[in-house]
Amino acid sequence: MNLVVADKKTLRGWLEQPASELTDHGSSCCAGARAWLQAMATSYAFRHTDATEIAAPTFLAQRYKWGPTTWPIAWCEAVRAEAIDCGVFSALARAIWSAQGVECYGAQVMLLYGPQTTVHWRRRWAGQPGSFNWIDRDLVYHEVVIVVVGGAAEVFDPSDGHWLSPAADAGYGAVVGIRSECPKALAWGRHTLAMDQWILTVPGISW
Repeated sequence: MNLVVADKKTLRGWLEQPASELTDHGSSCCAGARAWLQAMATSYAFRHTDATEIAAPTFLAQRYKWGPTTWPIAWCEAVRAEAIDCGVFSALARAIWSAQGVECYGAQVMLLYGPQTTVHWRRRWAGQPGSFNWIDRDLVYHEVVIVVVGGAAEVFDPSDGHWLSPAADAGYGAVVGIRSECPKALAWGRHTLAMDQWILTVPGISW
């Protein structure tokens, strides 16, 4: 691939950004939201399966549109929203899996899209209060979920409702970097993921 140069200030923010977490009002509104989410996940899992060892909450991408979110956001606000960003998608998916006893962790990826797409997204997020700077010229920051399966990592993108392939390292939307919040080393394809370390999956990225 051609050399991609990331803005150092933007990238520094990505390097330090933890996985998003929803707030809790500590009352029945958020408790009810959590219960509703798990009921939806149980209902979906009863009716649908996929080809992977772990059933994924793909209904999230059908239930919610992807779009700007004002942070912080509480559980009761998140489940009522029409559009949520990747941080909310990731938090909801992790909550579903954790309640089901699945070992999962927050994770972040750098995706390659190019300026034609990032300019559009930057305009869409313009003026969003407290918005995290997730858009660079060619790259974007995106939150996903790591599921531990047999000592290896599977990476799920709940915003789109699909599993990411470690081999998809070229072309539009390619994963060019990944960071895991799992406290142990995991294999993801030919890559080894270590906790809180960005792993570049392709050459040609300058940072």
